[in-house]
Amino acid sequence: MLDVVYLVAILALFALVALIAQGVEKLGPQPGAPSARTPGRGAQPPAASPAPAPERSARNASPTAAPERGGDSA
Repeated sequence: MLDVVYLVAILALFALVALIAQGVEKLGPQPGAPSARTPGRGAQPPAASPAPAPERSARNASPTAAPERGGDSA
């Protein structure tokens, strides 16, 4: 008799989980429906970047420019 009670309890538990899953699914966005949220930064195409600044060499650097630091610094 106890086996039947366990079987009914397990079936009731599965039914409860299925009912909760259906409710959660209805809370989510519907396919084809417009989204109330605005797309995040990742969804937008990247903006065109301006042309890169020309490289400055030691020959044409102005005397007031900061000296370049070379080498690895840890």
